[in-house]
Amino acid sequence: MRSVLFVGGLSFAIAVVYVVAAGLAPTGQIATGPFANLHGGLPAGLPAYVPQVQGSPGGSSGEGRFEWNAQTPDETAKVLHFYEQNIDGKTWTVTGSGDKTISFYYRAAPGIRGGVVASDSGRSTFITLWMTDLKLPAGYPLDFPSTSRARPMGAPTNVAGVFTARWDVGSVGAPGTFVDDFAQVLADSGWDVTARTTTRATPGLQCRSRSSPLVTCAVTTKYEITKPSTGRVVYDAVGTFVATVRVGQGADR
Repeated sequence: MRSVLFVGGLSFAIAVVYVVAAGLAPTGQIATGPFANLHGGLPAGLPAYVPQVQGSPGGSSGEGRFEWNAQTPDETAKVLHFYEQNIDGKTWTVTGSGDKTISFYYRAAPGIRGGVVASDSGRSTFITLWMTDLKLPAGYPLDFPSTSRARPMGAPTNVAGVFTARWDVGSVGAPGTFVDDFAQVLADSGWDVTARTTTRATPGLQCRSRSSPLVTCAVTTKYEITKPSTGRVVYDAVGTFVATVRVGQGADR
């Protein structure tokens, strides 16, 4: 179950009372780490940007997931500079910052990855601040980023130092868009995109770490059925786009 918290509205007040009073995550489980005790605000060490367009800010949370959105009349560069200067380094480690995005991880549990995306709409900047528990194992590259669309599917594997993770990247929007967006995040985080395909049945990319050139990545996406059709007259199968992400020495081979 997903709980949506709209700042300044009745839905926000009701949701906050429920989550705080019960001490639970929206799924009914105990919320821990940066997901706990938000009281309708942002996780510790991640400030809200001001000024904001009136009525624009709002957040949503779920198990192992948080996202906050706002709109500001300020330019993209100013927004990113603010977060570069004001993300609390005692709680979060910034691993990359570039033209459109910032990436970071939670120091107490590095499997929790997050970021800031600043998108120029022409007249204003749309801000997305997010974090997700990707359930990454020990040894997973700390500087390898993720995106706000990624949801972990099962536990990543580690075979001879090459990690393979599967991410649910949603059923809405073309998978090529995910590949383009992730390419931007990688470039902003110190990874060179060495190949990219967005038009085939399985869009994907390859990348190489600038700081450790032997470490590479390979990302492929495809549509998968997650709930088969019941066989009724109306086809009712449910599916999503899944990204398979490999990272490590020789991962792009």
